Amino acid sequence: MHLKNLLLFLSFFILSYTSLSAQDNYEQSIGLRGGSLSGVTYKRFIGRFAAIEGIVGYNFGNGKVASITGLYEYHFFINYQLNWYAGGGLSLGANNEDFRTTAEAILGLEYTTSNFPVSFALDYKPGYEIINNEIIYIEFALSLRYVF
Repeated sequence: MHLKNLLLFLSFFILSYTSLSAQDNYEQSIGLRGGSLSGVTYKRFIGRFAAIEGIVGYNFGNGKVASITGLYEYHFFINYQLNWYAGGGLSLGANNEDFRTTAEAILGLEYTTSNFPVSFALDYKPGYEIINNEIIYIEFALSLRYVF
């Protein structure tokens, strides 16, 4: 995704965002994440708009790295079911050759169904390796979570 498209995407949601009164979104969810980093994802809201997300996964597309990721996300509610979020965190990963410490950003869109306890999230997550001072991946993923 080019920077121009990303800025257009971000601008659209900032302009369409209206401040809503108290949102009673779900408290926590767990599910599967599919993308170049595939695995298990767990999200828990720690405030009205703030959430933490943990991902335990395996990156098939970038040196076959197993990793553990912790993210802090701030959610902007478009309505009760749809929100977009942005945040960042750290990832620790390893393969047969090396160990990686990566700073990550995340930008995503999440839809929570009203009839079933399920949420879908599509996100963009670039990673910057701290030790080698380089961008090591840019990934897109789809997550499907059970809400409870």
